[in-house]
Amino acid sequence: MSQAPTTASLWTNASLPDFPALARDIDVDVLVVGAGITGITTAYLLLQEGVQVALIDREKIACGDSARTTAHLTYVTDERLHQLVSRFGTDAARKFWEAGAIAIDTIERIVEEHGHDAEFVRVPGTLHARIGQEPSRKEIEALGKDAELAQSFGFDATFVESTVYGRMPGVRFAQQAKFHPRKYLDCLLTEIQQRGGLVFENTVMKSVEDGGPNLMTVRANKSRIRCKYLVIATHNPLMGKKGPLTASLFQTKLALYTSYVLGARLPLGTVPEGLYWDTHDPYEYLRIEERDNHQYAVFGGEDVKTGQERDAEAVFERLSQRLKELLPQAEIQRRWLGQVVETDDGMPYIGENEDREFIATGFAGNGYTLGTLGALMARDKFLGRGNPWCSLLAVNRSPFHGGTWRYVQENIDYPYYFLRDRLRRAEADSVDRVGQNEGRIVSHAGKKVAAYRDDAGQLTLLAPQCTHLKCLVKWNSADRTWDCPCHGSRFRPTGEVLSGPAEQPLQRLHE
Repeated sequence: MSQAPTTASLWTNASLPDFPALARDIDVDVLVVGAGITGITTAYLLLQEGVQVALIDREKIACGDSARTTAHLTYVTDERLHQLVSRFGTDAARKFWEAGAIAIDTIERIVEEHGHDAEFVRVPGTLHARIGQEPSRKEIEALGKDAELAQSFGFDATFVESTVYGRMPGVRFAQQAKFHPRKYLDCLLTEIQQRGGLVFENTVMKSVEDGGPNLMTVRANKSRIRCKYLVIATHNPLMGKKGPLTASLFQTKLALYTSYVLGARLPLGTVPEGLYWDTHDPYEYLRIEERDNHQYAVFGGEDVKTGQERDAEAVFERLSQRLKELLPQAEIQRRWLGQVVETDDGMPYIGENEDREFIATGFAGNGYTLGTLGALMARDKFLGRGNPWCSLLAVNRSPFHGGTWRYVQENIDYPYYFLRDRLRRAEADSVDRVGQNEGRIVSHAGKKVAAYRDDAGQLTLLAPQCTHLKCLVKWNSADRTWDCPCHGSRFRPTGEVLSGPAEQPLQRLHE
């Protein structure tokens, strides 16, 4: 009998060092909040320049979405190249792609300099028509246009009539890459420690107070961090110095999607090593790596707005069936999900959103490349250096860069789910209907509550209103979380914040 797939990501086979929680007041030049790819890289780059840095995270270091990645390193963006040119112009599209290429080069240089085994390998990446569907003439022409534009920008891109995987028309991009993300982050953390950087986990930023023209005080846990500059490198930006209204307005420019992922063993020679993704929306993606006596596939897709899937288990079932259809010999061993943040116009927001407060978000499917770019830009901003992407990716850029219609579409969700879930009946009329390792919205003492029972039978009752803008959360059975369908906040079964925009836990209720 085959075993059920583990729900931990492939990268959890590499451990990271433990760090203490902040329990004293400190003074630094720069405080970096959020210890994923963006935050850790920012701290590393600043320390190389002799800057005093503290890095904090409300949970374990690098255990958020940076640990749930699929580890594609590519400058090819989710927004197709011909669409970027049409929307932003030739120069802007070229700059955006060049930024991704420089980010990959930066990762490669760091690995080479420190000799750490992060399993970095240059591989081709292939964009192809969806397998199993006859591509239209228009779709083939669009692929050809992408190849021509990429070539004109100096990228090694080739249109192919039949790809090595799936035998479909596509574009092959040379010199993309893959690596082991947690081994890479371990490399950076080692360098941070050796250069005197301060790292604290289980440390929650609670408030930011201006203390003058070149000083601010951040309250975290029960301590104070005095700093000159603040980098908010959380997946979804924390409120920081912004008030609740302006922070919520910025959030309306972001859309949070959950992507479902499978890890599977394949026989040697099944698919050439590389990265593959298709033109469908949402797209399917495949990462193939060589092992000693087999290949390993990371396959995903089925992206859906966080909290809006009807049945998360059914999503994994569909994805598993699709993988078996494409690669019948696949032996599925793992499954996990991650969250991606998309913007209203297809480009990330990287830059200052307040004086001496820097944010980076909206990386879509290019988390590690654009996260690295965000770190490069944060370093340059603090040091007063010019940077070619400042105006293009500015947080306060001119309205939406043509993304107005998408902005309207994404924000229809808030009033819809806010009203719908209040009118719907509870899923059960008693907490006794909640099984072990299960969460449900139930009717209890005359009102709806979010009820969770752990594997020991212990019951936790929570107010079901998301602490961001009060939409009702929904149980995600695949990841055992409470997810908000309006703006994508996620909470642990017992109510603690897993990812924003919410910053406060779900309210605990007494039985």
